[in-house]
Amino acid sequence: MLALSVVAEGVACVQALNRSVVLLVAASLAFISGAFLLTGLMTPLTALLVAVGGVVFEYFWIPQANEHLFHSHLAIINLIVLALAIGLLGPGAFSLDARMFGRREITIPSNSRATRS
Repeated sequence: MLALSVVAEGVACVQALNRSVVLLVAASLAFISGAFLLTGLMTPLTALLVAVGGVVFEYFWIPQANEHLFHSHLAIINLIVLALAIGLLGPGAFSLDARMFGRREITIPSNSRATRS
C-alpha cells in the first residue's frame, strides 16, 4: 500500500502543470523508490529514502503538484511511520532481496540447564 501510494504521488507530480526541476527530481525519486518497495529490492535503504523524503516534504519547501495526494499532515506522518516500519522489518519472503540474499532465520537456542521454579 505504501509503495503504490508513493508511485501514485510520483505520477501526480509528473502530471502537474508547474513542472520544475526540483519537482521532476522528487517525482522520479518517488516513482523509483515506490517501484523498489513494491518489488522488495533494497528494502531497508529504499524505506529510509522514503522516510527522509517524507520528512523533507513535510518540513521543507518543495514545489508541490496541484493535486497533491499527501495534502494533510497526518497522511505524511503515516507515510513516514510506515516507511520506518518497513525499513526495520525488512523485505518479505517473496521479495527480490530474499531471492538474492536468502531468507533470514532466527534460531533460539534451547537452554537445557534452565530450571523451573
